[in-house]
Amino acid sequence: MRHLLLIFGALFLLSSCETEIEDFQTQNLSSAIVVYGEISNVDGPYNVRLNYVSAYSPYDATQFTGQPITDANVRIVDGNGKETAYYEKSKGYYLSPAGFKGEVGQKYKLRIKLLDGKTIESAFQTITASPTLAEFTYSFKDAAKVEDMRFPLTASIKDPKATEDYYFVKRQDFRQFLLTCPPPPAPPAPVPPCNCVCWQAPQNTQPYLLDDFLLSGKNLSLDLGQLPYEDFTDWVVQLDVYSISKEAHTYWKRLEDQRKLSGGIFDKVPAQIRGNLTCSTDPSQEVLGFFMVGGLTQKRLQVDRFNGIPTEAYQKLLFYVDFNNIRYKDIPLWNCKDAAFIKYNLGYSLPPL
Repeated sequence: MRHLLLIFGALFLLSSCETEIEDFQTQNLSSAIVVYGEISNVDGPYNVRLNYVSAYSPYDATQFTGQPITDANVRIVDGNGKETAYYEKSKGYYLSPAGFKGEVGQKYKLRIKLLDGKTIESAFQTITASPTLAEFTYSFKDAAKVEDMRFPLTASIKDPKATEDYYFVKRQDFRQFLLTCPPPPAPPAPVPPCNCVCWQAPQNTQPYLLDDFLLSGKNLSLDLGQLPYEDFTDWVVQLDVYSISKEAHTYWKRLEDQRKLSGGIFDKVPAQIRGNLTCSTDPSQEVLGFFMVGGLTQKRLQVDRFNGIPTEAYQKLLFYVDFNNIRYKDIPLWNCKDAAFIKYNLGYSLPPL
């Protein structure tokens, strides 16, 4: 009987502690402004993107997309007080004028005035000397199967001595592709030109971040991985190597660390990471993003996947290309620019460097 009374008492206590929440609501009404722009010593134009962070709504899919900020007065101010106005090319997307170029040793900041009177500014940052690539090469690694054949890439940055240096590296690949040309029309109809060689530029949004801690004056290696040998068309790898400030490096490092969270209970709690922009007229206005200033070196490496390949490996590739329909032989086209099924299709040529 005593045990029964204890059980009933415990059940009563548990039930009495239960509270039904009827007014639970979740919403995200963030009015934060997101800004991103950059300037370097390489010819422009440079761009600045502006948008609001929209409120989250499960009933409106457009709320996931930031609302562009239009009709803003966007200017670059240098250390001498000279201002350069940007123009709005499309909604929320602003470009510097033709001929404007950053100078090594000069400092710059971004100033934005919105229609509601708010002013957003970054801190001054100086364009440092452009970094030097010590090496940027490739080799061929043979294998029994085409799927395992690779082109290892090798690259490193030549780091100067006796200085504290930080680097931000963007990578963009340009991959050539071929299409099958249709059968020619019967004579006397003229045969149209078959422009079957085009380029595509797959997206790559993750930067490489390096610093010379304990390695000052040595070559800093970039882990670029390997390219597959699944076709004999050209493949171009472009590196944009920036020499940036410690502040900029810390900002991108925090973003990268947050992206890599595994979801474990001991991971850092995700949070908004603030950059180097503030609203000077309204301190309560939240501003996210970054205005990056740095010396820039751009270089392209063309990987020739045709010449210098062992004959046996090339013969395996010919069979592989035909068997896997790499040429899209079931949907021939006269013009590869019309191949909408090819993602990130650039057309016949690469953008200028």
